[in-house]
Amino acid sequence: MPILVDVATSSPPYKVSQTQAAEELKKRMGGRPAIARMIEAAASRSGIDTRSVSVPDAEAEIGERFYPETPDRPAPGTKRRMHLYREWSARLSVQAVTELLQVTDTQPEMIKRLITVSCTGFSAPNFDYDLIMSLNLPPNIQRTHIGFMGCAAAMVGFTTAVEALDSGHDDHAMALLVAVELCSLHLQTEPTRDNILANLIFADGCAAALFSFDATRQARAKLVQTHSLLFQDSRYLMAWEIGNHGFEMALSPDLPDAISSQAVPAAKSIIRRMGLQPEDIRFWALHPGGRAIIDALQDGLRLTDDQVSPSRAVLQHHGNMSSASILYVLKEIFTRDRLKPDDWLCAIAFGPGLTMEMAFLRGV
Repeated sequence: MPILVDVATSSPPYKVSQTQAAEELKKRMGGRPAIARMIEAAASRSGIDTRSVSVPDAEAEIGERFYPETPDRPAPGTKRRMHLYREWSARLSVQAVTELLQVTDTQPEMIKRLITVSCTGFSAPNFDYDLIMSLNLPPNIQRTHIGFMGCAAAMVGFTTAVEALDSGHDDHAMALLVAVELCSLHLQTEPTRDNILANLIFADGCAAALFSFDATRQARAKLVQTHSLLFQDSRYLMAWEIGNHGFEMALSPDLPDAISSQAVPAAKSIIRRMGLQPEDIRFWALHPGGRAIIDALQDGLRLTDDQVSPSRAVLQHHGNMSSASILYVLKEIFTRDRLKPDDWLCAIAFGPGLTMEMAFLRGV
């Protein structure tokens, strides 16, 4: 059975409080009273205190800003945003993987597969090149990139990592999964509901996870099964498009209701097919996509405050880092507790579509 050896994370150095972000957004969206009230309401209900970002605009001492302070100035184009993506995706991914290799005592040559994940930027070569060159990963390492699959993509990477290892027939081989998201590069200042929510929820971060079939290694958990489900007629609930001035997010106000009415029953059905009930699962890694999403899952699955505390903590201190977020939640769980052999952990994340990804892990 495949094992999840460990998880490591890295965040950019610039931090912005939610109060500060709301004030900046008011200026950039024109300062109209009605828009200001919408921004204040969204910020107060977000469940977020601080977020890490790769643009230094929130710093007190700064020269030229990346984004204009008022809506009458031109916004940076997609090309300029991608230049910054190239720089920070390399820096953060090398930082996270360096820590992961150190804490797991893993030599670079042991890694035979590299799965990279991102939906907030593209370049060729991408940050997988920087990982190989900076960390001396094998030059013949086999690579897979999972692009533009949104917040659930790292869990698609779980399945990809296991299938890659299984096809290699080498119990000592390792698969490295790295998710980098730089959502702050896509600030949109047109005063719409979607833009207000996106600008007050999404953040930047990187996370890396190591997988193996080597049962002799110390590990955090066994990966028992993964599941994927695309809901019918759900395109309108969540969408992510490339525009001339960065990427553009669409988030339907119906999303929390859809999670309650469709995703929760589907998750329960999958859990039953595993021979389990929700109350049999001790640990839950819920994608911190927003307070309403965590609330819908907690209510529908009847989870305790303690069980959803890791997800709320990641949301509070980091915001929604798209695909990297679920790995941050797993790290939070692993930092707080060690899974016992009989402990189950269920991870759930959502992506555009609407897609639901689930993973079931068990203690070792």
